[in-house]
Amino acid sequence: MSDAYTLFAFGAAIAALVLLIAKFKVHPVATLFIIVTSLGLVLGMGGAKTIELVTTGFGNTLASVGLLVIFGCVLGKMLELSGAALRITKAALSLFSGKKVPWAVALASTVVGIPLIADTVVLMLIPVVSAIAYQSKMSMMRLGPILYIGAYVMTSLVPPGPGPLAATSLLGVDLGEATLWGLVVAIPGIIVATIYLLTIKTHVDPKPEFTDHLAGAGAAAGDGGGKPRLSLGGSGTDADGETERELPPLWMSLVPIFLPIVLIMSSSFVVDLFEADNAVGGVLAFLGEPVIALFIGCLAALPLFGRRWSSKETLNDLFEAGLKLAAMPLALTGVGGALATIIRDTEVADSVAEMIQDWGLSPIIVPFLVAAAICTITGSNILGVMTAAAIMEPLAEGLGISALAIYLACGTGAQIMKHANSSGFWVTTTLSNMTVGQGIRSIGVASALSGVTGFAIVYALYGFGVI
Repeated sequence: MSDAYTLFAFGAAIAALVLLIAKFKVHPVATLFIIVTSLGLVLGMGGAKTIELVTTGFGNTLASVGLLVIFGCVLGKMLELSGAALRITKAALSLFSGKKVPWAVALASTVVGIPLIADTVVLMLIPVVSAIAYQSKMSMMRLGPILYIGAYVMTSLVPPGPGPLAATSLLGVDLGEATLWGLVVAIPGIIVATIYLLTIKTHVDPKPEFTDHLAGAGAAAGDGGGKPRLSLGGSGTDADGETERELPPLWMSLVPIFLPIVLIMSSSFVVDLFEADNAVGGVLAFLGEPVIALFIGCLAALPLFGRRWSSKETLNDLFEAGLKLAAMPLALTGVGGALATIIRDTEVADSVAEMIQDWGLSPIIVPFLVAAAICTITGSNILGVMTAAAIMEPLAEGLGISALAIYLACGTGAQIMKHANSSGFWVTTTLSNMTVGQGIRSIGVASALSGVTGFAIVYALYGFGVI
């Protein structure tokens, strides 16, 4: 089989993947399965070997990342339903005042976005952000996208988001290194995107359904229609004070987020300081295993529910809700692993690597462009980072790039760019009371800036031989 035929088949498979998802709205899991099996057949593997490779790739990938995705989704659901995410947001707002409030929104979105997907963060916190916009007279064209972009960048680059988890598993990247370098790359991207959003002059009022109660409270108080002060730090109206008392303490809200990260990074960077048979090192290595660390994070979230921690709703129903949330990322990850296995077992990887070297293109640009193309066309950053990782993993050795560099390039490329084919775009645009054009000017441009900024850092780290 000639290299030209192999490359044509590979290119046609990628084009068909994008077309089926973006044009014909076929579910990504079904699309990937069709592409993987078709690719195996047209490359001459035969039916039996194709199915064997698909099931092997699916099974091996889920074996390494399945529980991680499940525990990550359960942890996110626990933080959402316990009020911990809202408590973190209120704490961030208390740190910034006046014109600096948008940075509080960005900080809260960044922290809460580590375990929660961006759409959920917007749905959960948009009433709070709308109230801030009403009170401060700031434009929702600034605050709504800022609320989205922090979580969006984190769920593209930092585990335990399902996309980063799947990508680290496919590429074989150490989870501690992925978390550390993911943060290094993600935070500058969030800062640049936030600075851009703050330059937007167009004013957009919040949706009335999020602020009517504030106007009503002001009228009832007989203040001539003036706006009542909204409590953002715990000293407001009685109603808000009641809500404040029901929220868990800040330190308890942060522990389930950062404890797994500390344990995983300890296993990655501290355990090597101990002798191989040292008991302390052994315990740290066990606790720092990503599956154990994330499960400990789930256990650490139980006190957030107070006396309800031992109820059936917390111990059973909430876990089940997390399992439902994990179903699609699990299926996508497994089929993505099958795609990587098929590519690895053919000559596609070698042929593509040789072609890139012949073009004189810097290898680190390739995963960035692949992820950006998939995300822009399909509208999913999770699909972008995961599929790009599956495509690039077999090429890594031929291109001479480390798995970590590929992972970071995929994570930055998968941020580009949000527009009208994305659920996150519509959720943020609609709930922020923006038009489609305003959404593209704010969310679309901000997502492109965060991705380009992050990749500039990745490129520099790669150029200096750090990653």
